[in-house]
Amino acid sequence: MKQYILFFFALISCMSMAVERTILIGPKTIGRGWKDNIVLEARHFATAKAGDILTVYYDQAKRTAQGAFQDPDTWKGIAPQYNYFSLNGPFQLLITDTLLPVLQTRGVAISGHDYRILQATLTDKEDWQETIVWRGPSVQMSSDWSVNAELPGSCFRDLRLGDGLRLHISRAKDDATTKLMDVTWNAIEPAAEGIPVGGDQHTYYLRDEAALIRIALGGTGMNTALRIGGKNYRLDKVGIVRFVGEYSEDLSQAQRAPKEYILQPDELFHGEKAFPLDWRGNLRVSAEKLQNATENDVLIISYQSFPADEMNGRPPVISFRENRGSWPDLSGSQEPNWIPLDGNDIVLTFDSLSLDKVKTRGFVICGMGFTLTRVQIIRAE
Repeated sequence: MKQYILFFFALISCMSMAVERTILIGPKTIGRGWKDNIVLEARHFATAKAGDILTVYYDQAKRTAQGAFQDPDTWKGIAPQYNYFSLNGPFQLLITDTLLPVLQTRGVAISGHDYRILQATLTDKEDWQETIVWRGPSVQMSSDWSVNAELPGSCFRDLRLGDGLRLHISRAKDDATTKLMDVTWNAIEPAAEGIPVGGDQHTYYLRDEAALIRIALGGTGMNTALRIGGKNYRLDKVGIVRFVGEYSEDLSQAQRAPKEYILQPDELFHGEKAFPLDWRGNLRVSAEKLQNATENDVLIISYQSFPADEMNGRPPVISFRENRGSWPDLSGSQEPNWIPLDGNDIVLTFDSLSLDKVKTRGFVICGMGFTLTRVQIIRAE
C-alpha cells in the first residue's frame, strides 16, 4: 500500500509540472521586409523533449503578416514547414527528435514580418487537446475556388472563443489557399479570407466573438454551419484544438526582449541588440531610410561592449556587409573587414560605390562581444 501511495504522489507531482511556462516576454516588433527577429536562447530547451510545443502569442498583425521559425546558424526555416506561414492567433512549433538537438544547441529565431510578439511559451503536447469533428470524405479544392466542404452545426456544438479550427490537409501546392465561410458564403471575419496554407495542417484560432456567432447562426444538427473553401489543396479532416493545461506565473527564468524605442527621424536603429560570442548576431538595416543619403552623410554606430570577464581575452569587433548573397564586406572585399571596438562610437563614411549599395539593398551589421544601442545618420559638418 505504501508503494502505491508514493506512486500516486509522484504522479501528482509530475502532473503539476505540466504547465505553460513563459520563456520570452515581449514586446518585440517584427516589422516589414523580413528584417527583424529575436533568438530564443538554447537554455530554454535544455529539459525539453520531443512532443513539447513552442507557442508564440502576438498582436498588431497586418492581414498579410507572416511568421517563421529559423535556425540561427543558417537563417533558413528550422524545418520546411516553418520557412514562412500566415498568422492567425498563436502560432506553434512542434518539437521533434530532429529539431531538439538544434534547439538545445542554438535555440531558434522567431522571424517574419508585420506583427508584434507578446510572449513565447513552452508546453507539453498533452496540454493541447484536439478533437476531430469532421472526417470527410476528403474534398479536393480546385484552382478556380469553385469547390468547398460543408460542415454541419453538429461539429461545433462545443466550440468556444479561443479555440482553434485545425485543418488537416494534403496535396497542397505552393499557392494553396483556404477560406472559412459562413452559410452566406462570406468570410467569417476578414482574416479568414485567402489564408495561405502548406504542409499537412493549418490552425485558425477564433479570437473574435463575431466569427463564433457567424458559425453558430448556421444552425445545429445537420444544417451547414461552416464552409471551408480555397484552392489547390485537399481537406481531409477538421479538428477543434483547445489548451487544457495550466499556466505558470513564474517568470524568473524568462528571456526579456530588448526595450523598444520610437525611432527619431535621423535614427535607423535604437534599442538593445546583443551580438554574442558565437558570431550569430546581426542586424539588417533596410534601404528605405537611406534613400536621401549623400556622400556628405555619415553613420554613427553606438554600442556597449560586453564585460571584459565575459570575453576571455577576445576583443569585440564589428563589420559592415552588403545585404546580398554571402554578405561581402561593404568595402567590396569578399572577406569581412573586422573593426576593433575600443568603447568609442564607430563613424562610417560613404563613397559613391558603398552609397549606391546601401541605397539599393540596405546593409548588414555583424560582429561579436557587444550590444548595439543606436545607429544614426547625420550630415557631416
